[in-house]
Amino acid sequence: MGDRAISLKDVYTARRRLAGRVIETPLKQSAWLSKIAGVPVFTKLENLQVTGSFKFRGALNSLFAAKEAGIGRVFTASAGNHGLGVAEAARLTGLDATVCIPTSAAAVKKERLRAFNVAVIEHGDDCEITESFARRLAAEKKGHYISPYNNEDVMAGQGTVALEMLESMPDLTTLVVAVGGGGLVGGIGVAAKTINPSIRIVGAVAANSPVMKECVQAGRVMPVFQDKTIADGIAGNVEADSITFPVVREVVDEWLEVDEQDIADTIFEFLDNEGMVIEGAAAVAVAALSRRLFDTRPAEKVGVVVCGGNVSHDVWHEICFSHLQIAR
Repeated sequence: MGDRAISLKDVYTARRRLAGRVIETPLKQSAWLSKIAGVPVFTKLENLQVTGSFKFRGALNSLFAAKEAGIGRVFTASAGNHGLGVAEAARLTGLDATVCIPTSAAAVKKERLRAFNVAVIEHGDDCEITESFARRLAAEKKGHYISPYNNEDVMAGQGTVALEMLESMPDLTTLVVAVGGGGLVGGIGVAAKTINPSIRIVGAVAANSPVMKECVQAGRVMPVFQDKTIADGIAGNVEADSITFPVVREVVDEWLEVDEQDIADTIFEFLDNEGMVIEGAAAVAVAALSRRLFDTRPAEKVGVVVCGGNVSHDVWHEICFSHLQIAR
């Protein structure tokens, strides 16, 4: 396959850095999803990861890589899972970290970040404005900027999810992954397809924010119109020079979109059937199976990445309202 930003070797390097520091989360068969899909379905429970999301893997790998390179100060922009991952990674590595967040970030997210020993700066009312500010600040302060997705070490760290899945169950034939900026599906895709070139990667996006899907179909990174989504962890436009774009274009075999009602309902169905609260981004991947949005094949074994379990109060209220309206 063509040139990539990362290789399987990079993913194995990431795993060595992360060993003993990340949780090797369970790969658990779901009787509920298996019955709906008509084939065995296994959930990779990254909602049980440190800080409640797969994002900790990429954040920790990137900070260890920075430390190995003699970098002592890092900057990032995130009001969500990546920011929490960087904050916890800074505690483990001893690096000085600054997390820039939009002024519109939920109060509970601000409180969680400030509980760590990191600098938190509020700037801009939009994630893209905040990211630009964080990049400038890193340059001015002679620090190292770590994108939530547009970073080789972040992507390699996320790829360790695939290593664990395929070592636990080598005969998985399809992996279903929620897609935002492409760091998770890119890392998983490179690792999985190098190990097993015939494995199928299904990329799932929120219908209200189908950014990477539309960029791939257009053949270029471009601004994509978005509406509000409860899958806020995978919302937002992609940077024009993102290293994830060519990787995602290469590794994702099939795309699908999940609408807001199906995302909300799937969160409640996962709670009912699996006993865990998951966030909207995770529900996007799960809904691909719970709503039978793609065709399964005979003798197939499907792995679905449950990417996180962090739900803020305001999003939870919105989900409950949406679910109750339909129930009535």
